[in-house]
Amino acid sequence: MMTIAVATPAIIGVGTVVVLQAVVACLTVTGLFGLSVLTLFGQVGLTSTAWFPTNGPTVTAVVPVYRDAAVLHRSVESLLDSQYENLRILVVAEPDDEPSIERARQYADQHERVSLLVNTRNPGSKAGAINYAAEETDTAYLAVFDADERVDSEFVSAAVGNLDDCDVVQGRTVPEPDGLVETMAYYESVVLGDLSQRLLMLATDFTMAASRTVVMRREAFESVGGYDPAKLTEDYDFAFECYEADLDVVEDISHTSTIEGAHTLMDWWGQRKRWMTGYAQVLHSLVLDCRTPRTYRSVLSPLICAGSVLGNLFMLSLVSKAVVLVLNGVTSWLVLPVLTLFASALAMRIYDARAGRLDTIGTGWLLTPILLPLYSLVGIKAVVEYVFTWDGGWYTVSKGV
Repeated sequence: MMTIAVATPAIIGVGTVVVLQAVVACLTVTGLFGLSVLTLFGQVGLTSTAWFPTNGPTVTAVVPVYRDAAVLHRSVESLLDSQYENLRILVVAEPDDEPSIERARQYADQHERVSLLVNTRNPGSKAGAINYAAEETDTAYLAVFDADERVDSEFVSAAVGNLDDCDVVQGRTVPEPDGLVETMAYYESVVLGDLSQRLLMLATDFTMAASRTVVMRREAFESVGGYDPAKLTEDYDFAFECYEADLDVVEDISHTSTIEGAHTLMDWWGQRKRWMTGYAQVLHSLVLDCRTPRTYRSVLSPLICAGSVLGNLFMLSLVSKAVVLVLNGVTSWLVLPVLTLFASALAMRIYDARAGRLDTIGTGWLLTPILLPLYSLVGIKAVVEYVFTWDGGWYTVSKGV
């Protein structure tokens, strides 16, 4: 009896602390996503404008392709519909991808503004294709788009207008939610792309500069040496190169492009595993470079990147926190973060639907709480495999029509 009497208060004390930690986690998620969605819509209001130039310096829109013949029409035709008149479209195909070469050649024959470049100099990577295109052109502005993008007709015009005061303009892209897996990809993009790092970006002034839906000054591109073909996620590495070079990157949220999402769970898993492996690779590189920091941004960069990589541990821990609250009969605390996630995802879906990017609103936002731990599992697995078994390969997602 004495043993039980001594042990019981300790167990109760530990249990109370664990429950308190779970409650704090719920409040943290609620606050982070609540403030993030308010910040995002505030930024949309500040950046929206009614006037954009329809002409000006020539923009070369680079479209790297590899086994993308079936979706190339999405990017090329939407770029041809752009409101910006002085736009040239350069499709860069790999030498062994004859279907894409043939499709691009057809567009080049039909439209004066479209050209084909076969990547014979730096084959084998998206980064190499973009760099080759930059070497073979001399226009003042460079843009990069994925083959499967439907580019907003006003995006290039808006970007050129913004480039009067900045170096790089990064647009927003969302997967088209036309199936179950595609809907998962859309809400993952909204929650983990648009919202999860919004406050961190505000605090550190780090803005993503990717390798799609981006327009930049040529001198900005050349100042960081272009994209690194050795990096699995060349865009994430490029973003930190721009950040440490103190380039001014502006995000255009208002003119959103749509892309094809992964169509199967295997593709969804493989694509995200590739991304997270690439993030781990970039973090590794940033940590090594931080041994000789050049500016305060050189110190901040690995910390920001670590937040993306190690944040998966926090998101996965939310599952155990939820279990603790359920076992202790205080599930009411779960209502706050769940409702916040629902409201944030639904608000973004309504925003995209009202802008005409999506046809319906649907009920896919109910999947949002499940996506956090699922994505975290992919991220943790990718990091562990990067450390112990990664052999330098990557996963390629199949794209349809």
